[in-house]
Amino acid sequence: MIGSGIFMLPASMAKIGSISLFGWLFSGIGALLLAIVFGRLSKLVPKTGGPYIYPKEGFGDFVGFLSGWGYWLSILLTNASIAMAFTGYLMVFFPAWLDSQLALILVPIITIWLLTWSNSRGIKSGGYIQLSTTVLKIIPLVVVTIAGFFFFNSSNFIPFNSSGSSDLAAVGTSITLTLFAFLGMEAATIPAGNIRDAEITIPKATIIGTILTIIIYLLSSVSIMGVLPQQQLASSSAPFAEAAE
Repeated sequence: MIGSGIFMLPASMAKIGSISLFGWLFSGIGALLLAIVFGRLSKLVPKTGGPYIYPKEGFGDFVGFLSGWGYWLSILLTNASIAMAFTGYLMVFFPAWLDSQLALILVPIITIWLLTWSNSRGIKSGGYIQLSTTVLKIIPLVVVTIAGFFFFNSSNFIPFNSSGSSDLAAVGTSITLTLFAFLGMEAATIPAGNIRDAEITIPKATIIGTILTIIIYLLSSVSIMGVLPQQQLASSSAPFAEAAE
């Protein structure tokens, strides 16, 4: 779950105003309910496939195919945004590459192919990559979040609603954005056939993982909004890097 969404969304949310924090709250509640559903489905159908296998088992091959095809398309499109987010943050460490059109094209392509190659080697290889990248993502998030509260300025939360629309519309927009950051909650269900004690492990991983993610998302968003003024945050291509600086 924790990926390009949380690393890039603070900039998009700043354009709406601090009212966007309600988006995280409501999306988090929805994500938790979905996690519970996936957890129960994984007990009923402990087979490999996740979002594909559940509708297939319940409604037949055709519905399963539509679900699997739609899921694959969503992942395909999401990979592009993840690769671009990764490239944006990488440019913080290699600013000279910003002027190179070739680097901006090659970095996301190479990133996708390296991860594809790793996953094609099997579930253990993919698992090691998942574990290491999860640690590498969470450590800076937690460090920047905690440090941010020592440089907190409550005036950065004003205006409360800078979207130019009603409060209800602003919250609705923020929910649409924040729900993207919870995509991936279904990931633990996909390799169920290769997981020991899947009926126990997958529900625990899905529900506990979602709860921890909600906490990290809310606290990090509050912290980074308190560190950076709204206008500066809204125009940032690497919000957490800028807050850390």
